[in-house]
Amino acid sequence: MKTNYLPEGKVKKNYLCSLFGHRFIETKKVNTHFSEFECEVCKMQATNDSRGHKIKLTSKLKDINETLFYLQLKKEFIARFYFTKKE
Repeated sequence: MKTNYLPEGKVKKNYLCSLFGHRFIETKKVNTHFSEFECEVCKMQATNDSRGHKIKLTSKLKDINETLFYLQLKKEFIARFYFTKKE
């Protein structure tokens, strides 16, 4: 006797996330305002938007985050080596 009450094709792969919500962990800190996250359960990737809410990470947003990351690195490099404090 089969005790499964849910039909076979109707259950999502990430049903735990749809029921209880995602468990995001930070995978990359882009700069002080933006980060990239990944769900531990379903491996969905997300990022922050301009208001601080998490949205799904698309290829366009991934390119934007990469550009912001390299601009931040360039800014830190210039601040460290070209504008040192005078004693």
